[in-house]
Amino acid sequence: MSGFLGRHECQIDAKGRVSFPSPFRRTVTSGPLVLLQWQTTHLDLFPPETWQEIQKNLLAYRKARRDGGAYVRRVTASAVEVEPDAHGRIRIPPWLRERAGLDDSVLFVGALDRIELWNSSRFDALEPPEDGEDEFATQIFG
Repeated sequence: MSGFLGRHECQIDAKGRVSFPSPFRRTVTSGPLVLLQWQTTHLDLFPPETWQEIQKNLLAYRKARRDGGAYVRRVTASAVEVEPDAHGRIRIPPWLRERAGLDDSVLFVGALDRIELWNSSRFDALEPPEDGEDEFATQIFG
């Protein structure tokens, strides 16, 4: 997988379907994607390979902590499998759209190993980088 990059804003139809951006469609090669909300600001869409790793992490967390089951339950209860239909659309359930503040459009943001689904106003209102992130960026990009 070369990674998910860029941003694409798409309209949500009356049935809660949204066109899955074609650059992302080309990157996902097989199987359903897992859509969930684990942060309050947005939804995350995981390809099968990434979701398999997350499942392993969730199972390890549940086994390692006595109260881990409650967290895993909250995460998995908000998860749904989605797969682009013949027209390249995915359906976002109404309760997930409401929780993420998605009304008539969704901003797909590539985040390397996953895709984030944002309300574009929320995304645009993100805080600027904190002090020290420039140093980190230099380490990454040279």
